[in-house]
Amino acid sequence: MSSVLTDVTDTLDPSLPERFETDTHGPVFARLRRECPVHFCSESAYGPYWSVTRLDDILAVEADPARWSSDGNIIIGDVPEDFAAPAFATSDPPIHGRDRRAVAPATSASRMAELSPDIEAVIEAILDSLPLGQPFDWTERVAAPLTREMVAKLFDWPSEERDLLPYWCEVMTTTPRPGAVVETDEQRRAELAVYRARLIREWHERAARSPARDIISCLAHAPSTAGMINNPDRLVGTVSMIAGANEAALGALAGGALAFQLYPEEWEKLRAEPGLAANAASEIVRWQSPILHMRRTAACDTELGGQRIRKGERVVMWYCSGNRDEVYFPDGDAFRLERANLRRHVGYGFGIHRCFGRHVAELELRLLWQAAARRFSRIEVLAPPVRYRSNFASGYRNLMVRTHPV
Repeated sequence: MSSVLTDVTDTLDPSLPERFETDTHGPVFARLRRECPVHFCSESAYGPYWSVTRLDDILAVEADPARWSSDGNIIIGDVPEDFAAPAFATSDPPIHGRDRRAVAPATSASRMAELSPDIEAVIEAILDSLPLGQPFDWTERVAAPLTREMVAKLFDWPSEERDLLPYWCEVMTTTPRPGAVVETDEQRRAELAVYRARLIREWHERAARSPARDIISCLAHAPSTAGMINNPDRLVGTVSMIAGANEAALGALAGGALAFQLYPEEWEKLRAEPGLAANAASEIVRWQSPILHMRRTAACDTELGGQRIRKGERVVMWYCSGNRDEVYFPDGDAFRLERANLRRHVGYGFGIHRCFGRHVAELELRLLWQAAARRFSRIEVLAPPVRYRSNFASGYRNLMVRTHPV
């Protein structure tokens, strides 16, 4: 790693997925924040791109959608030509605001308050099912079922089919290959046809009923989006974006277990003061950065951080770097429940594109860690976590733990 950091030049590529898989990306971004906070990489697997690494510059980009466009793509790489699934996250105003406002009631703070008793019951059932004193995978047994039950609640989807929406989202974003969730283009097309038909059926059924506060009903009944059924690609894209975004909570729900292992004094604070669970929810998202980056495209020739950026160039905001910015978080690598400015993080983004599901994530995290702190004297991580090989989603394929009862 040290040889990579000898010079901050346009040959340095912070996006290499292996950096995130091995958790060695931190020194790269720390160096960029110090020496070249708006950095140009001339060659990468995705082509040339700019990295934005300091919190203030990230906020400046997020706050100015007229200069920094989300239209068509929000990830560092280009969207495949056959991925015709537009959604409000990949749209600029006015489309973005119209569609976002339509689904806002389904993820609002008041809606989360209504769902809170149901989610508490889900969490209690999950924790009841865990094998005390025996090794198990926290991602598989806790994080995954909780996020998928949450998706089922948001879409008013049958619990027994809770894995379907995440599965279809994976089919949409997977390149067919042997051993993958779909192995051929034909299989992928067939699965997506089933998905599309199911969403159209659900839309018509819910449009015929009284308005409700699930995602599909909100879209079907809002005057601004009631015509979306005439553009099924947009319907599929919007549902997939919302369901897929909630999967990002997996990283935070698992990352909390690792954080409390590395900082046991913070676990004891939470056990002594359950009211710190709200702080834990914010600090876990800052520390983990479940979404590592978001991309924008320069809509005009402009300037950022003293660098000239040309129209059409891709600009990558590294949330994982902003959440370690020494100006705001002097000991940013540490996990602190009583951090004075822990809610200044950009784990949810900022501005008009700030994650509309943040209330969902905060509810899941707060309720989970309140319940866990009541039940367990310790959650012992037994082996180094197996991380995703991804520069977009920060999470764990495997996190083996053992729980110790109070």
